[in-house]
Amino acid sequence: MTAYTLAHYRLTLTLFWRTPVSVGVALGFPILFSWLLPMMVPGGVKGGAPVEVAIVTGVIVMGIAFLGFMTLVESFVIKRQLLILKRLRGTELPDLAVFGGEILTVVSAGLLQLAGIVAVAKIVHGVDLPANPVLLVVTVVLALAVFAAMAIAVSGRIPAQGSTVVVSLPFLVLTLGLSGFAYPVSAFPDWLRTASSFLPFGRVAEGITTAYLGRDYVGYAGSAVPPEVGFLEGFQVMAPGWLVLAAWLVLSLLAAKRWFRWEPRRG
Repeated sequence: MTAYTLAHYRLTLTLFWRTPVSVGVALGFPILFSWLLPMMVPGGVKGGAPVEVAIVTGVIVMGIAFLGFMTLVESFVIKRQLLILKRLRGTELPDLAVFGGEILTVVSAGLLQLAGIVAVAKIVHGVDLPANPVLLVVTVVLALAVFAAMAIAVSGRIPAQGSTVVVSLPFLVLTLGLSGFAYPVSAFPDWLRTASSFLPFGRVAEGITTAYLGRDYVGYAGSAVPPEVGFLEGFQVMAPGWLVLAAWLVLSLLAAKRWFRWEPRRG
C-alpha cells in the first residue's frame, strides 16, 4: 500500500507542478495576499494582536481552504469526468492509494505555501516568526487533512466540472467568516459563537493564532491580550480543537466512503 501511495503521490505532484492554474491558486494567491493585504490595512490591534499578524494568520487559514478544499474538489471532479479515476481504478492501484497520493500532494504544497507566507510576513512586513512552529505545522497539516477529506466527500455529489464553484465559494465564505478573519469573533452573537466552536474553521484559526503568537487564543472573544503559553501548553490548550477537527475528519471520511463516485456523472 505504501509503495502504491507514494507512486501515485509522485504522479499527482508532477501533474500539480505542470498545471500553472493550480500552482497559482494554491500557492501564488495566498503568498500574494500575505504581501499586499497588510499594506492595504491601517496598523493597529485586532483581536489582541497586531493587525499585520492577524492578517497573516487569516491568510494562512484562507490558503488552507484554497488548497485543501477548493483545489482538491476541482481535481477530483475533473479526473472523474475525464475517466481518469475510472482508469486508475482499473489498475493495481488500491482506492486508498489514490486518496492518499492526492492528500499527500495537498499536504506537501500546503507546507510550501505556509513557508512562503511566513517568509513574506517576516521579510516584507517584519512580523516575528511563529512562537511555536511545531504547533503551527501540526495545525496546518491536520486542517489540510480535514479539508481534503471534505473535498473528497463533496466531489462525489458534484455532477459536473462547472458546478464546483457552487460548492467552493460558499466554503471559502464560511472559512473567512467563521475564522474571524473577515469579522471578529468577539462581535459574533452568542448562538453563532457556540455554533462556530463545533465547526473546523474557527478551531483551525485558533491553533494558527496560538502557535504564531504563543498566547492562548482558544475560545478568545475579547479585546484583552490573552496569557502566554509555553511549547507543550500550546498543545494542551488546543485539546478541544483537536477533538473537533478529529471528529470532522472521521465524519468526512465516512461521508467520502458513502458519496464518492468513480464513474462520470451527468446532469
